[in-house]
Amino acid sequence: MEIGIIGISSLTIDLAGRASQAGFSVIINNPKGGSLIRDCIEKMGTDVRLGSLDQAAAPSLIVLFLPKENLEDTIQKLPDMSGKTVLHASGLISDAQTLHTGITKAMAYQNTASLLPAAHMVKLFNAAPFGSDRINGQEEKKEELFFMGGCSDSRSKTAAFLKKLQFLPVDLSFRLQLQNSWISRVSHPTE
Repeated sequence: MEIGIIGISSLTIDLAGRASQAGFSVIINNPKGGSLIRDCIEKMGTDVRLGSLDQAAAPSLIVLFLPKENLEDTIQKLPDMSGKTVLHASGLISDAQTLHTGITKAMAYQNTASLLPAAHMVKLFNAAPFGSDRINGQEEKKEELFFMGGCSDSRSKTAAFLKKLQFLPVDLSFRLQLQNSWISRVSHPTE
């Protein structure tokens, strides 16, 4: 399977490396140019390569990390994204308050979703490492990676993808729906 990554961050580089180790082919495009990351990508092996924006946007699963100053310009250059699952990546979440703010506000995610209305958007929240699990009698560290999205099929694809990359996926979509429902009831009680 092939995935595309558009934009560079510590999370997208980590995802590329893990995806390659899990057997995925990875096409990376950095809208700011590939020279900044060429050496890093070459060290990841033959399954990870630099590509054009169109090549990175071709797979059905795409990870997107764009600073807001490049967001609209880059998205306007994308081919048709209808039906694709787009994982909108963000920076590291190191505490509960930052996670809560990221979930409830998620302005960059909302802006990106409005610019790609035909894509199935899923918001990724990168959390600091947590605990470990026992697998085959050996202790293996897993990182939680939080996500939320409106399309159940895309959320399922996201969870399966993250599990293959040895993350512990945590779907916050239902929690957010409950929170928004509660806020709506409190703000507008029935008379």
